[in-house]
Amino acid sequence: MKSLALALAALMIAGSAACAGEIADRSAEAEKALQSGDAAGALEKFRGAEEALWTAMPLAVMNVKQVDSASGFGIYSERANHIYKPGEKVVLYMEPVGYGYGSDGLGNSQIALSVDLTVLSAAGEKLGTFEKIGAVQVASRSHNRELFFKLDLSLDGLPPGKYRCDFLMHDQNSTKTAPFSTDIEIAG
Repeated sequence: MKSLALALAALMIAGSAACAGEIADRSAEAEKALQSGDAAGALEKFRGAEEALWTAMPLAVMNVKQVDSASGFGIYSERANHIYKPGEKVVLYMEPVGYGYGSDGLGNSQIALSVDLTVLSAAGEKLGTFEKIGAVQVASRSHNRELFFKLDLSLDGLPPGKYRCDFLMHDQNSTKTAPFSTDIEIAG
């Protein structure tokens, strides 16, 4: 709990002053509940602080990895290198944070994200932009925070060489977007 409180305190510094007050207040309530022996109440109060932080933060994409496989949050096999045979599929694992929640119309919260891609040559020349090349929608009774996004890319037709893939993730429940990039090489 101490390390969570420290992480929350560090993130509060980066947040807005009005929201930081709410986050700090809820975190202090969690600490009081824990000290009085109410672990469940402390966790509930802490989740309130986390909700305030999550709502205030921008959309971001963490832990972007080129992988051989991914089957769940934190469950992936990282690829040994970023070199691909012509026509070989590129698989990316990523963990978005700060997304909003909509409704699925059935009483569930819904997470909805999509990704655009721009491919650039090693010299920085824009070779193509592709909108909504991947999407994820998750309906849940709670506001899930541990979400992974697996993106399978087919870059058929790229000649041998080094490339940068610039992505833009869109939160379909807000106006939030988040850029991220990765480099790949097509073997000759």
